[in-house]
Amino acid sequence: MKKVLLLLLSVFFTSHIIYADINNKHIFYLDNPTNENIEITLDSKIYKLKPKTFEVLKLKIGEHIAELSDGRKVHFKIFANSKGGIINPTGAPYIFNNFIPYESSRICVDWQEPQNTTISIDGVTFNSLSHGLSIIDDFIIDKNYIGWEYDIFENVNEESMKNKLPPETDIHVFSKIYSRYEFIDKEELERYEAQREKFKMKANLPEIEDYNIPSSEDKTFQNYIKQVIELDKAYKDTNDVKKQKKILKKYDKIAKILWSKYNFGEGSYNKVNLKKLNLKSLDRGVIITKVEK
Repeated sequence: MKKVLLLLLSVFFTSHIIYADINNKHIFYLDNPTNENIEITLDSKIYKLKPKTFEVLKLKIGEHIAELSDGRKVHFKIFANSKGGIINPTGAPYIFNNFIPYESSRICVDWQEPQNTTISIDGVTFNSLSHGLSIIDDFIIDKNYIGWEYDIFENVNEESMKNKLPPETDIHVFSKIYSRYEFIDKEELERYEAQREKFKMKANLPEIEDYNIPSSEDKTFQNYIKQVIELDKAYKDTNDVKKQKKILKKYDKIAKILWSKYNFGEGSYNKVNLKKLNLKSLDRGVIITKVEK
């Protein structure tokens, strides 16, 4: 007899973590989802991509330099815990779906009904039934920070879901990132091409923002926040893998205290993130360290 469960979005799920790490090399998709040829130099190697093509890069831990077509040089750093990501030199929008439900044949789940969601892709409006869609157009889209499980061009189906999970798993919520042409239905493609804005063809680099330190008169709470910021700075500056792991362990311990005692943070007790602090390196697998114009 199947068990009937009611699941709301507020329920947290234990993630099955899939690392894009092969012998200390991390998989990044260098993508060109446009109608034009592009060229980019990465670590002194020139990559030429034809329209609507991508190349799989296996990048090592540590410092890298990307030279963009407009002359900017982007220095970025890959941490040991990186799950990879997408390199987006054209400033293209990627669509992130954070709610793709899975249930095994052993149970029956009464999922919360999806809502009508409106998003804009290159100036063209699309309506979709979903639990949450968002647009991301950063130069480097970090899989650690955004947290998808299905990469671009990776098909979502029942069989692939089973293969990503331990056999005893009955319930899971997956997430996926889509390129523009992967997301848009064939029936909508003609309308999109007729109405869309001209592609940017320029990398969107982030601006450095200050830490978002919450106001509180609780000295113990503020001391925890101060410790996290110091760990964030130390993590950003070190290339030592052992030191990175040690810092992450300390961060995880403090984050769990903030989550359980002060209701501060996001996620679940097993995996807390403190994105609301606007941390520069913790919670991330890759960061931009410098931009030369």
